[in-house]
Amino acid sequence: MTQPKLHGMHQACDHSGASIVAAVSSRRSALTAAGLAVVGAGVLATSACGPGESPAPPSPAALPENALITLGVAAGPPPTPNKIGISSVLKIGGDLYLIDCGLGSLNAFTNAGLQFNDLKAIFITHLHTDHIVDYYSFFLSGGFQAPPGRAPIPVYGPGPAGGLPPSEIGNPNPATVNPANPTPGLAATTEALHQAFAYSSNIFIRDYGIDNVQDLAKVIEIPVPAGSDYRNTAPKVSPFPVISDDNVSVTTTLVPHYDVYPAFAFRFDVKNPAVSITFSGDTTKSDNLVALANGTDILVHEAMFSLDTAYYGNVFPPDYLPKSHTSAEQVGEVAAVVKPKHLILSHYAPDDLPDSQWLDKINQNYSGRTTVAKDGQIFAL
Repeated sequence: MTQPKLHGMHQACDHSGASIVAAVSSRRSALTAAGLAVVGAGVLATSACGPGESPAPPSPAALPENALITLGVAAGPPPTPNKIGISSVLKIGGDLYLIDCGLGSLNAFTNAGLQFNDLKAIFITHLHTDHIVDYYSFFLSGGFQAPPGRAPIPVYGPGPAGGLPPSEIGNPNPATVNPANPTPGLAATTEALHQAFAYSSNIFIRDYGIDNVQDLAKVIEIPVPAGSDYRNTAPKVSPFPVISDDNVSVTTTLVPHYDVYPAFAFRFDVKNPAVSITFSGDTTKSDNLVALANGTDILVHEAMFSLDTAYYGNVFPPDYLPKSHTSAEQVGEVAAVVKPKHLILSHYAPDDLPDSQWLDKINQNYSGRTTVAKDGQIFAL
């Protein structure tokens, strides 16, 4: 386990912001080099400080050539103070693969010293808000750093569910948002976001010459196996391929997560170095996941400490937790079968328990190397 280390503290105040901007010839490079300093004098002013003012923040950690970074490990959807929502990055050389985009993940991505232009692909496990709330921010805000004509970033994720289940809390006529299309997949969701932010995008295209945000993402909805649907969300299936490129081969499977369909787990088999990383997504204890993750080097798995709703003050429907998530003890059971070299706990709740409590539960069934991940933690591959 490699803890993130901050170095290169800037103790002296930087008064060079204006000269940096002046030295940049094009609007686009000014936006990138000065971190959007040209958007307003107030932003530019943060690059300088006078007596009694705060120094610049520390530089991000130097990253290994190949790494897994848990940008955020918080479960949701409610925000958690001082925590980042679920999101991970695989860094393979200079290429970045982003898995889920929870609350605050773009800021965490930036704080880690990562760049939008290095994104090779994005993967979305499912369309719950705590996994996608920052998704469009990567393009809307991060896209300002894109060089002109940048190729679109492939985004792999769920298609439309095809139907809504009945209310699980006994409401015979629940409210329905957008009844004309109540179960959009990732492509329709992305298009709706383009429309929602059209004015801002159009103004910036005209004022700063940025690329059209619609050209920055290429959404690929992952085909689902026959026999699955919103009423049968995760039947037994064999792992199936998503992509293979110069760095990785990615396979997936369906996992059960209450009424959500489809919900995916992803396995990344890195070609150099030869290492495999499997992300469970949100899931119960799942045979499909075990088949996908079998023999993986690193298993990144979600967890709820207990599946008893009374433990959380009965805020969940009675059967919600057992049909949605995996208990700490069950994570150990899964790991005992999969036999990863390293089990990493992410997207876990409660988030204020000592690591020792999680490890005590997991170690009832699994004695291998285990880490309760933290926001911004770096694991060299």
